[in-house]
Amino acid sequence: MNIVLFRIDERFIHGQIIQGWKGLEYQHIVVINDRIAENELEKRLQFSGVPDDVTVCFYKSNQMPDMLREQAKNTKRTIILVGNIPDALLVIQSGIRVNKLNLGVMSRNSSRICVVNNAVYVSPEEMEVLRQIAEMGIEVEAQGVERDTAVRLF
Repeated sequence: MNIVLFRIDERFIHGQIIQGWKGLEYQHIVVINDRIAENELEKRLQFSGVPDDVTVCFYKSNQMPDMLREQAKNTKRTIILVGNIPDALLVIQSGIRVNKLNLGVMSRNSSRICVVNNAVYVSPEEMEVLRQIAEMGIEVEAQGVERDTAVRLF
C-alpha cells in the first residue's frame, strides 16, 4: 500500500480532506471506523464529496486482517483515516508501515485537557499513547491541511 497520509480526524472524509490534501494526488481512501462501516447512510454521507476518480473502502476495526489482505496489492496513493488514537495504534500494530501520524480534528471534551492547536485536544492518557507511537519510530504531528505548518509533537 502506498500511504501518502495516515490521519486521525473525527470527521473522516470532509472538505479539508478532499481539497486540503489535494497536493498529495491521492487516488484511494481507507476509512477505519466501526460506526461508519456498519451504516449505509453514514457511508453515503462520507462519499458525498469524494471525486469520481478516488476510490473509498470502509472497514471496522476488527477487520484489520481483511483490510491488510485486500489492500496488500493496492499501489494507489492512499489516505488512511481513523477517528481516534486507539484505532491509529491498532493500524500500526497490525503491521502497516507508516512514517508519520497526522492529527486532524480531535474535539475538546472533559478529559482532553492538553491543547495541541485550535482543533486538536488530547487527554493525558492519549498523549501517552502518542508518545508510545513515537517510540516506534513514527513522527506524530498536528496539521489542519497540507499548506499549514505541521506542529510536531514527537
